[in-house]
Amino acid sequence: MDKFRKMENTYDHLRKLWFDYGTQEVVFTYQWWIEIFVFIFSLFLWWRFVDKTRLKEISLVGLITAGIAFILDQIGTSLDFWIYPYTLTPLERDEFAPADLSIIPFIYSMIYQRYSTWKKYIIATIIYAFFASYIGENIFQWLGIYKIKKWNHLYSVPLYILIGIFVKAVLQKFNSIESHFKNKE
Repeated sequence: MDKFRKMENTYDHLRKLWFDYGTQEVVFTYQWWIEIFVFIFSLFLWWRFVDKTRLKEISLVGLITAGIAFILDQIGTSLDFWIYPYTLTPLERDEFAPADLSIIPFIYSMIYQRYSTWKKYIIATIIYAFFASYIGENIFQWLGIYKIKKWNHLYSVPLYILIGIFVKAVLQKFNSIESHFKNKE
């Protein structure tokens, strides 16, 4: 139990350092404003282009991808693969990466909405995976928002592809179950 108390005290100290860093050195920097813009603009674009006749289905795509991206980001930062020196909130560590909750759900939602066949959907997802891994991540690195520690952009590609495949498969299953029960009525 002594080890746990020591870890808890260390963690309390680290949490305070993160909060102080966030409030004193991150908020209102150009990186912080870029993240605000990206977050709001992605949500605006999503609302502008989402097919309102399929709002529940497309929203579910966004929510699932946001959840997966957020969890994978937390795993990656916890394993020290990457870090976010600039985050939107001064809360501990990098608990709120705007890409996880805006850009990534927006793109997957639009891909899902646009490409109904598996072949076209997978091609679009692969293109997005390479774009996000090599261009998107590099832009955020160049801006200083994202810092790779023990990672390679190539490792991100299959993760982006698997997220896309998983989401489409889940939504297809949901739609199948829903139509099955509608037909029973």
